[in-house]
Amino acid sequence: MIEDLTLLPRDRALYEKLHASHGDLAIASSSAQYILKKGWHSLSFLRRGSVPIQQIAFTTTMIVAYARPFAGGRGKGITFPERLLQYGKAQSAFHERLLKLRNQEYAHTDASTISVRPLKGSVVTDIQSIRDVSFSPDELKLLLVMTQGVSGRIRQRLAEIRRNGSYGPKPPCGLASRAQCLG
Repeated sequence: MIEDLTLLPRDRALYEKLHASHGDLAIASSSAQYILKKGWHSLSFLRRGSVPIQQIAFTTTMIVAYARPFAGGRGKGITFPERLLQYGKAQSAFHERLLKLRNQEYAHTDASTISVRPLKGSVVTDIQSIRDVSFSPDELKLLLVMTQGVSGRIRQRLAEIRRNGSYGPKPPCGLASRAQCLG
């Protein structure tokens, strides 16, 4: 028989945040694996046919999905628990790079990252800097290690919340009913 687990509102919100974060990190990891498999380690504009748009799509997905758990969300006021990261120096630097890319290039148009030179000509009217990113095989492998570690710690924390979440017949908060406790 499947039975719902009763959680306090804060625990439920954290559980939902961590569950969604686990899914986002899985998408980032899958995207990194695909980019690695395809060998897309140079800038996309150097490729031909439909490959550039595919590379851009997978790179964008990887960056946005990776950064989503760590972005300030709207809603339940739950942030990602920093203690689950446990990154070394190189991992922390790469983490910060990915968050900066997400915030300045991929999720928002940050004016500091745009460079356009208007021209007087009628055929060529401007020159714009190319907004393109590529990752080395080592960077992609680092991302895979990072997501694997954090995902494992998320699974452990979710199991901990589930273990501690059932309050049995008597509510833990001392009120008369579970509904009062959870409300």
